[in-house]
Amino acid sequence: MDWELKLKDYIRKYCPQINLPSITKYIIFYREILKWNRVTNLISRKSPETTLVRLMVDSLFLLSILRGDETFLDVGAGAGFPGIPVLLGSRTRGVLVEARKKRAAFLNHMIHTLEIANTTVLEKKLTPETPLEQSDFDCLWSKAGIPRHQLFALGERKLHPGGRLVIFHPMDTIPEEEQMRTLARNHGFKNIRFRMFQCPDLLLTRTLITCEK
Repeated sequence: MDWELKLKDYIRKYCPQINLPSITKYIIFYREILKWNRVTNLISRKSPETTLVRLMVDSLFLLSILRGDETFLDVGAGAGFPGIPVLLGSRTRGVLVEARKKRAAFLNHMIHTLEIANTTVLEKKLTPETPLEQSDFDCLWSKAGIPRHQLFALGERKLHPGGRLVIFHPMDTIPEEEQMRTLARNHGFKNIRFRMFQCPDLLLTRTLITCEK
């Protein structure tokens, strides 16, 4: 299967507003990950082409809930998901935080290669107490498996009033939804929303949870 063609098809399907030059940059990003993955463990080496397309589409879901001009903080950015696909498909500006040296080097390489402006890579482990040059972001998210209470604590410190915390979750059960609502209230967040996105062709389902500081 030609996964590059599939990726182009999915981008056109889920984000028709993305123009051809930007789609070309997604393909460059795709190829660079595969190249670096041979020597640096960026993603799973089992069916990496399939994994990459799933990661790209999963990241594109995020564009549906953003205005498109936010400043965001991506904690534990890893191989660049969802931060780089979001940057390529919008006018957002981001800070990608990654503590692992090789992955931070890859992120810097991609920002340069893809000519992404207004984006910084921070090679450090971020805690709520870590000082940043900017600490009043519009959005904050992480796909790095950070415990939820720590993610909410980061949101309390790094988001401006009205800023949104975005949580990626495969959640589909009512008890977990109630637990999430309670956690949000306990940390002073409001207007919690649950939105489900699907790509049946990839057997991919994602719940994006947003709440406001």
